Amino acid sequence: MSNTLGTPWGWQETHLNLDKLPVLSDILSALQFALFAFTLDCVFRISVLRMNARKRHRQIPAVLVQAGTILIYTLIGLLGFILLYDQSISTLLAASGALGLAVGYAFRDLIADVAASITLQADHLIAIGDWVEYSENGNLVSAQIKEMDRRYVSLETNGDLRVFRIPNNRFLALQFTNISQQTQQSIREAVLQLDIQYNEDRILEILNAALEYVCRNNPEFTGWFRNYVTLVQTGSVTYKIRYECASDYSANQSKHLVLKSILRFLKSSGISLESSILVQSVSSLHSSHFPPLQNVYPFGILKVLSEEEVVKLSDNAISLHYNAGQQIISRGEMADSMYIIAEGILEVVAYKDNGEKVILASLWPGDCVGEMSLLTGEPRSADVFARDNAHLIEIRKQDLAPILQAKPILVERISSLLAMRMAQNEKTLSLANQQEAVNERRQTLTKKIMSFFSKL
Repeated sequence: MSNTLGTPWGWQETHLNLDKLPVLSDILSALQFALFAFTLDCVFRISVLRMNARKRHRQIPAVLVQAGTILIYTLIGLLGFILLYDQSISTLLAASGALGLAVGYAFRDLIADVAASITLQADHLIAIGDWVEYSENGNLVSAQIKEMDRRYVSLETNGDLRVFRIPNNRFLALQFTNISQQTQQSIREAVLQLDIQYNEDRILEILNAALEYVCRNNPEFTGWFRNYVTLVQTGSVTYKIRYECASDYSANQSKHLVLKSILRFLKSSGISLESSILVQSVSSLHSSHFPPLQNVYPFGILKVLSEEEVVKLSDNAISLHYNAGQQIISRGEMADSMYIIAEGILEVVAYKDNGEKVILASLWPGDCVGEMSLLTGEPRSADVFARDNAHLIEIRKQDLAPILQAKPILVERISSLLAMRMAQNEKTLSLANQQEAVNERRQTLTKKIMSFFSKL
């Protein structure tokens, strides 16, 4: 440039004209502005890379870098046009303004989506991998951000793993909550409506037990929960269940676990979800339309029995009630029965040398206790107390024996369930060792049970 024009700055000597063909100096001058734009763009991109390397959080997004690149080339291009064609800025602004309006109208949707993409990323409203919640047709949707580009946000729902795309501008207009960016735990709610004839204090005790069970068995739940009576109507009472769990844990999954556990505990307690007004009379509900044993047997070892066998067994099952703190089983005592928890929480306890009580395990509605004594005649292995007022169903050997003697295959199935539960409790075992232990214990238990019931 300096050798050809006598100056390193081409625009000082060159003035492009559409009426003549460009010469070498014209080409060099145009290339000089391209070099300016390229250099500024490289400096901009290197600066962004260094800033993002220093800051692991709140980084400058790629779409903003691309927008910066377009802006640099546009400004340098306008500057080159003004200097090389010897145009005034006012004339250029007037022409570019009219052209900009036409382009903006033609590509208004694209421009709106790109602008929304810049807003979403520059303000760090969402990032790939974040979980968001928003309302759609009155339903709460929980989804994970899988991909983001200039025009769309790609989401994957938690429930059915459905992947779909939403335009950036539309997504920005949603009333969404980024639960992955919440610094505190998330408080969520569920609602349950039951017949008004049930005692509300009893229902609240069952709900409290169900929520405690969920919190004990799922690390995503913090342990905080509250249950309330929120609405009383003709024939029904509405209960609100509030609980706290990790912010990035799916709302649908957390609600599923809570309601599933509540349903289990209500069924175990003989609480029907049907309305006494619309479906059946109050007297039939009070007479226990479903026998308690038929409500709880699917959760324990009796699930290997058929419904007909359970009906026969329930005819002789004994319903027992214990007050909070009352001892149910004493270690070392001989017995040939087991208990199924219909309502309440039991605690398996042991004692240290100094007499201090240690809680080894908690037993919930649907769980069995004392089954080894029922099946093998072994003495009770632990002390068990009622933590709350409890309703238990006692199954005795003399009532179960006719069923097992008629179908010996049930002994093997019960032995398999017990052996699997024992192996799973031994967390130090590998999967291969667990399977080997299950096979050995199943054979041993089957022999013990067959021997014990043959003595009847």
